[in-house]
Amino acid sequence: MAAGGCGGSSSTTPPAAAGSASATAAASAAASGSAAASGSAAASGSAAASGSAAASGSAAASGSAAASDPATLTGSTLNTLLLPASVLPAGFKLDTQGARNTGASVAADSSSPVPASKVCGLLTGTSWILAAGLDSATFAQNDYLDAGHSQEVAQEIDTFTGTDATKVMSGLWQAFGRCQDFTQKYNGMTAKTTLVRSRPTSAAYAAIEAVQTSPTFTGGTTLVAIRTGNAIVTVLYSASSHDKGGAAVTLAEEIAQRVQHVQQQT
Repeated sequence: MAAGGCGGSSSTTPPAAAGSASATAAASAAASGSAAASGSAAASGSAAASGSAAASGSAAASGSAAASDPATLTGSTLNTLLLPASVLPAGFKLDTQGARNTGASVAADSSSPVPASKVCGLLTGTSWILAAGLDSATFAQNDYLDAGHSQEVAQEIDTFTGTDATKVMSGLWQAFGRCQDFTQKYNGMTAKTTLVRSRPTSAAYAAIEAVQTSPTFTGGTTLVAIRTGNAIVTVLYSASSHDKGGAAVTLAEEIAQRVQHVQQQT
C-alpha cells in the first residue's frame, strides 16, 4: 500500500493489487518514489518542492537564523543516521530518486496548512509527515524498493525548533484519526482504505502508528512516527505480506536511537 514527510512526498508503492503483484510495479517505477498509491504523486514532486522547504531555496535563505541552535542537526548529518541497506529486509535496494536532504542549510520552521480534503492523500506518500501542516528546519530521507517494486520502505528524519516537534506529533495523530476510512486512487484503480491508529506500547520511545489496509491490495502499509528531542523519525513500510509492514516500528526505533546518540553529543 502506500504512505509519505517534510522533505517531499512521493507516493508509495501499495503492496500489490489484489491478485496482481505487478500492479504496483508499474506505478512504482513511474514516480521516483512513486512506489505508491495516491500519495505517491505527492511524494515525488512534493518531496522536492514542498515539505521541509529546506531542499529548496527556503532552507538556504533562512539558514543562518537557525544554524546557531546546536540542537538542530543539519540534513547532511541526518542523512548519515538513516538506516543502510544492510539493516533493511533482504531484497530491498535504494531508490536514488527518492533520496534527498537539506545539506548544510537550516531553515526556520514554517506553517504549511493542509486542506482537509488533502490530508488522507498525504498519508499514502513517503513524506507523509507533511500531513501535520508544519515544515521542518532540516530533513533527510530516502526509500528502498524490492525487486518487483511491490514493496517499499521509506525513512525520514526531520528537525524542528521550539515546541514544533511536539505539535507535529499531535498533528499526525489527529490526521490518523480523520482518515480512518478514505478512498485513494492508484494506477486507474479506486481503493477504499481503512486506517487503524495506535500508540505502540512495545516501543522504547513515545511513538504513534497507523496501519492501512484495502481489499484492493494484498498486505498493507504501516506508518510510524517517533519523537526524540526536536527530531521526528518517520518510517513507512508497505508490504504484501500478512504482517502489513509491522517491522516499521523496529526500524523507526533504530533510527531514533542513532539520532538520540548524536543529539547527546552536541
